[in-house]
Amino acid sequence: MMRRELEEEAVSAAIATVLLFAGVISIISGMMVTVMPVIDELHGAVERENMVGQMEDLASETERLSESGTPGDAARMTIRPHTGTLGWQLLEGGTWYSATHQPDSTLRLEGVLDLDDSMRIRHAEHRIESICATNLHASAESLNHYRIPILDGTISATPLNTLTTLLGANELSFEHDETTIQQIIATDEVWTQAGISATDGEAWIHSEMPLRVVMWRGAGGAFLATPDQPAPGSDEGRSWTIPLIANTHSVYLESDSPFTLEWEVGETEGSGASSSISVAQSPSDESDTIHTWQGEITVSQAEQLVVRTSSNARLVLHWGDAVELDGSGPGAIAWPDRTGSWTGVHFRPPAMDGSLLIHNPNNVPTTAKIGSLYYAISSYSNIRIPWDANQLSWIEGGEPIHVEWLLDTQTVGDTATHAAGWRPGSLSLTPATDTGRLSGSNWKFEAPTSGGNAEAPALGSTELILQSAAPMVSWATSNSNGQTNHSQPATVITLDNTHIGTISLETSVGILRTYTSTGDNGSTEILEDGAERCVTVGIRASGWIQIELPWTSVDNWKISDIRNAWQEGEHFFGLQLSIRGAVGDETHATIGSAWALHLPRLTYTFDSSVTNLQILTRGGFVGTNHPEYKADVLVPPPSREGPGPRLAATVPVAMPTMNSVGGSTEMDITLTLDVREQVVTMNAHQVRRGWDGPYAIAIAAESAAEVEYSSDWMAFPGQLEMLTDYVGWVQTSPTIPEVVYHAGGESVLFNLQVASLTSQTSLGGY
Repeated sequence: MMRRELEEEAVSAAIATVLLFAGVISIISGMMVTVMPVIDELHGAVERENMVGQMEDLASETERLSESGTPGDAARMTIRPHTGTLGWQLLEGGTWYSATHQPDSTLRLEGVLDLDDSMRIRHAEHRIESICATNLHASAESLNHYRIPILDGTISATPLNTLTTLLGANELSFEHDETTIQQIIATDEVWTQAGISATDGEAWIHSEMPLRVVMWRGAGGAFLATPDQPAPGSDEGRSWTIPLIANTHSVYLESDSPFTLEWEVGETEGSGASSSISVAQSPSDESDTIHTWQGEITVSQAEQLVVRTSSNARLVLHWGDAVELDGSGPGAIAWPDRTGSWTGVHFRPPAMDGSLLIHNPNNVPTTAKIGSLYYAISSYSNIRIPWDANQLSWIEGGEPIHVEWLLDTQTVGDTATHAAGWRPGSLSLTPATDTGRLSGSNWKFEAPTSGGNAEAPALGSTELILQSAAPMVSWATSNSNGQTNHSQPATVITLDNTHIGTISLETSVGILRTYTSTGDNGSTEILEDGAERCVTVGIRASGWIQIELPWTSVDNWKISDIRNAWQEGEHFFGLQLSIRGAVGDETHATIGSAWALHLPRLTYTFDSSVTNLQILTRGGFVGTNHPEYKADVLVPPPSREGPGPRLAATVPVAMPTMNSVGGSTEMDITLTLDVREQVVTMNAHQVRRGWDGPYAIAIAAESAAEVEYSSDWMAFPGQLEMLTDYVGWVQTSPTIPEVVYHAGGESVLFNLQVASLTSQTSLGGY
C-alpha cells in the first residue's frame, strides 16, 4: 500500500518561487512600460539624426542649382532611410510674395494656393478697380498655351529670352484642323505656319517654354511689342524678342530717358542712340522731353529679332505697307496711358505720323485737352484728329478715355460716322473698358471700318473674335448674345453693313478676350492663354476682400487630375497678380503686385512614441515636427538681403516626375534645373512673404528671429513705425504666417526669381 505525504516546506517553496517569478515579471512589465517610450524616443532621435543631414544636403543642392545653375545642370545624391518612408506631397503648401507700388500701403494675400477658384486680399489704402492674374507656369510640366484667333493669316513663334533660357531644342506642338504638328526649334530660331485658314477652325500652340507668338495678315500692319520682362507699373521694358517674317520691318522706340540700343537679327547686328523731342502740355510730374529711335530691318526669311535698350522703353513694330509713315496704309495700335493701362487720363501718343482715335467710354460727356485746345467728346462716342510727330503733346482726359493710334491720317469722309473708325486694315487685341487691360467684362469702342476709301468709307469686313478667359462666359452685345466655355472654340461675330458707331460688349458671367479684325491686313501679338485674366473689383475696404479667380476649382480632384489641370492650364501652377486702382486722378494705376507658388515637398515619415512624425524639405526649407509634433525650422527658406534696403529671393520649385517612386528603401534622387526666370525687379515700398500649409507660422517666426535683438522692438512690439534700429524680416503678430521686410521707411530694391526643377526619384542600386 502506497502512502502519500504532503511536504509543506516543498509546497511553500514552490509557491514562493511562483510568486517571486510573478513579482519579477510585474517589475519587468512596469519597467518596460516606463522604458519603452524612452526607447521609442531614442529611436525617433536616431531617425531624425539619420535623415536631417541628408535633407539639409538636398536643400543645399536645391538652393545651389536654383541660384547659380545653368539649365541642364543636375545634382545627384542617394538618400538612405532608416525605418521610415520617403514620399512626395504636391498639395497643401507654398509661398507668396507681395510688393506695393505706392507709399504707406500694404498688400496681403490669403488662400491663394487652396486649389479652388477664390482667394482673399487685403489692401486698405486705395480703391481696387481690378485684379489681373497670370499663370506663372512655374514647372516645366505646366505647358504654355496660345489660342490663335480664327482668321486667315501667318503665325510665327520664337522662344523668349529669360534670365536663363533652356539650352538646346524647344518642343512645341501646333493643333489645327484636327491635326497636330510637332516641331523642335532652337532658342534663336523662328517657327512659322503660313496659310492659316479660318475655315479650318481654331488653332492652338503648346510649348514647355514661353514663346512670343505673332499673327500677320495681308501686306502690312503694326503692333506694340511686349517686353520680355515688363516693368511693373508701366509695362515698359529693356529687351524684346520678336519672331519676324520675311518682309521689311520698321522699329520705333521711345523712352522717358536717353538710351542706347543694340539689335540682332541672325548674324546681323546693329546699335544706335536716342534723339530728343519736345512735348507740349506735360503733366506736372512728367518731363517735357521724350527720347526716340527709329530703324528699318529687312529679312528674306523668318528671323528672330532681339532688341536691348539701356533704359525702359516702349517698342512699336510696323511692317510691309505700314513701314512708311506716309498717312496711308494698314495699322492701328491701342496706346497705353502713363500707368500702362489702356483706360486712363494722361496719354502721350507715339512720335509717329498718323491720326488718333479718342473714345469716351463713359455715360457722360468729357473733354480731351491736347496742347492748348479742348476737344469735346459726347458719351460713348469718339473723335478722330490728325497726329503730327513734329507737334507732340500729352493728352489729358476730363474723365477716363481710350486712345488709339492709326497709321492712316484720314479724319473726314463723306460718311462722317464711319470716318471715325476707318482704316485700310488692322488686327488688335482690344483692351477692356472696365479693367483697362487685355481681358475683362465690358467693351465700348468705335467699330473699325475698312470698306470703300478715305473719301467714302464703308464698313467692309469687320470681325470680333471672342475668346473665353474663364471656365464659363455669358456675353451679350446690342443685338446678339451667347454662352461659351474654355474648352469650346472662340465665338466669331461678323458686323453687318447696318452697324454704325460704337460697339458695346458685356459679360454677365466670366471674362473675355476680344480680338478685332478689319480688312485683310494687320498684325498682333497672341497672348498666352493663362496671361492677364482680369476681373473687376470696384471696392475699397479696410478688411479682407473676396476675389473670384477665373480658373477651374480643383480642390476636390485627385492628384493625377490636378497635375493634368496644371498641364492643360485649367488651373494655374503659380500665380502672378497685378492690383490696379485709383491713385490721384489715375483710375487704373498699379498699386500692388504679388506672386504665389506651389512648392511640392519631399517628406520622410517615421514613428517614435507617437506616430507620423516627419522631416521635410521644400523650396530650400527643411523642417521637422519631432519631437511630439512641434514644428521646428532646421534650414530657413533662402533669401539674400542687403547691403542697405535690398532683397533678392530665388524660389526653387522642384516637381517630381510622374514615375518617381517612394518607400523605405535606398533612393537615388536626381535634381535637374529646367529654367530660371527673373520674375520682377522693382523698387517696392513694402515687401511681404507668406507661407501656406504646414510649418507656415514656424517659418515666419524663424525668419524674423533677429528682430528680438532690437531695443525698439522690445519697447514697442508690433509697431513698425517705431522700429528704427533694424532692417530685415519682421513678424508683426505671432499668429500669422507672414513677415514684412522692414527697411525703415525706405523703398526696397526687390528682385524675385523662380527656378523650375525636375526631381527624378528611383530605387537605389537599380
